[in-house]
Amino acid sequence: MSAFCALAFCLVASGAWGDSISIQNASFEQIAPTLPLQSPCNGPEFCAYNAGNPMPGWTIGGTNASAGQFEPSSFYLNLPLPDGSVVAYINSGSISQTLTGISLLPDSVYTLSVDVGRRFDVAAANYSLNLLDGANVFCTSGSNSNGTITAGTFADITLTCATGATVPAGLLGIELTGNGRQINFDNVQLNVTTSTVATPEPGALALTLLGLFVGGLLFLRSRRMQYLQSASS
Repeated sequence: MSAFCALAFCLVASGAWGDSISIQNASFEQIAPTLPLQSPCNGPEFCAYNAGNPMPGWTIGGTNASAGQFEPSSFYLNLPLPDGSVVAYINSGSISQTLTGISLLPDSVYTLSVDVGRRFDVAAANYSLNLLDGANVFCTSGSNSNGTITAGTFADITLTCATGATVPAGLLGIELTGNGRQINFDNVQLNVTTSTVATPEPGALALTLLGLFVGGLLFLRSRRMQYLQSASS
């Protein structure tokens, strides 16, 4: 019975939980009314794009940055796209997003997943995926080439970062960078798994105690029935 009680309490008091972190305009489908997709592409097939801020949810940064949103046809990328009909592109600089009200958690693992694309008409360009603590990069994929991605397709690129017992105080952020012609991004996702060893919430503790009380009564009743059966035999 004591072992049962200890196990039940531990199941409530410790463990791990995982969660998906909300990202604004994660697939770049939201277009600012002041910057619609209207510029024609220089090519034989339809496409449309914009350039510069505002990009809802994201900030374009870097010296001589060149980035925006792009609605391609099958001349440029295989369709359908990973999510929706619009992607982000970067020629140089970065796009970033600060996750309002979300700070780094200790003893946690963050997984950033981004679909990175390579157009049919582009040989290769470099990119990186970064997680930010305020304005500082605390975890990076480093520079990678999309030349390893089959032309016209996207690859799901993942960055996994673990935190220790103590973490910086800044807000969590995402940064995607490009250094070359037409790196494309889509379907940005961020998940966190956190180890927890904590005192249960009062409600959870009350339910646990109630369960233990009922379990104890059932246990005592069972033992009493066994005793009475033994005595009568």
